[in-house]
Formats: sequence, C-alpha cells, structure tokens
Amino acid sequence: MALEAAYKPKVANVPNGGVGVVTASANTVTIGINTNGADVYTAGAAGGRIYGLTGVTDDTVTVNVFVWLLDGAVVKPLGLVNIPLSSGNTLAAKLAVDFLDGVALPGMPIDNTGKRYIALKANEKLRIGALANLTAAKSVWVTAQGADYQ
Repeated sequence: MALEAAYKPKVANVPNGGVGVVTASANTVTIGINTNGADVYTAGAAGGRIYGLTGVTDDTVTVNVFVWLLDGAVVKPLGLVNIPLSSGNTLAAKLAVDFLDGVALPGMPIDNTGKRYIALKANEKLRIGALANLTAAKSVWVTAQGADYQ
C-alpha cells in the first residue's frame, strides 16, 4: 500500500553545493543587510541541508566573514566567522576553517550522527560577505556541501 502524499517522508538525498567568493571591496557587507553578499548555496524547491561549510583565504590579514540566510528579502543572520590569515593557503598556515565546528556558528542543530548542519527552506540562499575590505587582489572562498530534499 502506497503512502498518501502528505505522509511520504522527505529525504535530503539530492547532492547540492557551491562556492562563494568574497573579493576585495566587491563583497564588503554590513551585518543584517543583504547588500554585496556572495551566494554560496541555494536550496532546491523542497529545501535542503548544508552538512559541510569551510572557508579559506589568501589574504595576509584576518578576515571576518558574516554568514546569513536569505529567505526572499528577509535576512537571517547566522553569525560572524573569523578566518585567520592565509588559512588553507600555505603549508605553514592554519587549516581551512570549519564553520560548523560548534564554535564558529554556535546554535546550529545536530543530526543523528552528531554533526551540525544548516537547514534551509525552499529556495533559501546561504550568503557571505566580509565586514572590511580585503587586501587588493586577495579573496576568501567558502565551500558548502549539502543535499536537497525531494
């Protein structure tokens, strides 16, 4: 016997991901305002989950990255993540920053495997931006791995 449409389970099993790039002066943002941000992940028509979110930079100074969800025109701040200089860029530097480590973006839900995730509504976007201008010709890359519901 088949389940009725209202009782069919939704499973996040359609792979999705993206990379947002913050560049010098192009992606400087103000906390709480959706201006100049870079898209990292856009959820599908039934929503999605981000299971992995990491950031690296080739800048020679620390970069503070504001992270938010954009639901239509509504900005939902998730937090501010500090990416140390040259993170993930040189062998001598700190490794890539894990945004879902429980410290960078506190309060994220935890799934049944003990891993934190970011839940997104249908067509919601995860966006990022730097609070201050990056050094000329330098960038920040934030990579998201996740899955959309079907």
